[in-house]
Amino acid sequence: MSFNESNFNSTFMEDDAGKIEMKSVSFYTPLVYVSILVISLVLFASHYRKKTVQELTELPSMFDESIARDIYFELKLMNESGDTKVHDKVLKAALLNRGAEAIRRTLKLKESEPQITMLYKNGCVGEEYWKRYQNEVKLVDLEFKETIQEAELIQPGWPQLFVLVCKEICFNQALKRRFQAILLRKDVFSKQWCLKFDDSGKLIE
Repeated sequence: MSFNESNFNSTFMEDDAGKIEMKSVSFYTPLVYVSILVISLVLFASHYRKKTVQELTELPSMFDESIARDIYFELKLMNESGDTKVHDKVLKAALLNRGAEAIRRTLKLKESEPQITMLYKNGCVGEEYWKRYQNEVKLVDLEFKETIQEAELIQPGWPQLFVLVCKEICFNQALKRRFQAILLRKDVFSKQWCLKFDDSGKLIE
């Protein structure tokens, strides 16, 4: 009797040891974990992006304040407030001038890109200046895209012609600045060498 009982008990214990307890897992549990992970990554990316943008906006600009941009926003604010009605041609001219200034800055940054890149690789300029340059490139590109969007709002279908006119204005302004620089050098050298010119610009001997 004792042998049978001991045999039965040992068999029962072996059966219990061989059994694996199974717990049911809800179908939504993995989805909840994945959702939490995705939301955490999105929040982290958003926070990191905002922090990066804030750091970039705090960097000092490589250019002076854009007078053309300020004038356009002043005219636009006057027009939207209703106090003073600004003519569409005046608003378009201000926007064209703003776009031309953005193109001028873009060309200036592209001209200086090889030199700045070489100086940065050689360690002649620091990390902060390199970040300022990269930040300025992004801001100028964003500025020009905003002018194109404004052009579309003012007159649908205008952006294509708007870009061409902005480039032409930019090049004409560059020629004007060079011509004025030549006249300035002429006046300086005339005073240094005591030269005299007639009304047509010819040298008087």
